[in-house]
Amino acid sequence: MENMDKGRSTIIAAIAVVLCVGVVGAYILLGPDNGGTTITSEQAIGIVMTDNNASEYYASNFRVPDWRVNATTLVDSSPNGSTSEEGVWKVEIMERTCACSSVKPLNVIEGYVSASDGELFEVSTKYVSESEYDKKTCSSTSCH
Repeated sequence: MENMDKGRSTIIAAIAVVLCVGVVGAYILLGPDNGGTTITSEQAIGIVMTDNNASEYYASNFRVPDWRVNATTLVDSSPNGSTSEEGVWKVEIMERTCACSSVKPLNVIEGYVSASDGELFEVSTKYVSESEYDKKTCSSTSCH
């Protein structure tokens, strides 16, 4: 049974990566040629999910959509100092490990994407306490 769940997760991750790559590829091919291209927050999420480490972490650790939150924020630069003419999207894909109302650990994928051309500056994955993030960004459902 565990092997079946693992295989299903791998297939879901592969499908998600193919879809994300398709969306990003279509945007690059069909979008304007000039350097003033603006990447939307939804596109930034897709770009982060094309990263192999992000998609593998997602497939292995994200299980309950109701406990998940995607947050995007336009910032001046990434933590490593990368900048973009129109700003940098900070993308956070988070999922609680439990629906109980107390503070729980989160699985987090964090990435930084150029808002002008979609360049992926950096991606990290982590398992951290929910208290490290604003309460408003965390999903909350009734205790199971």
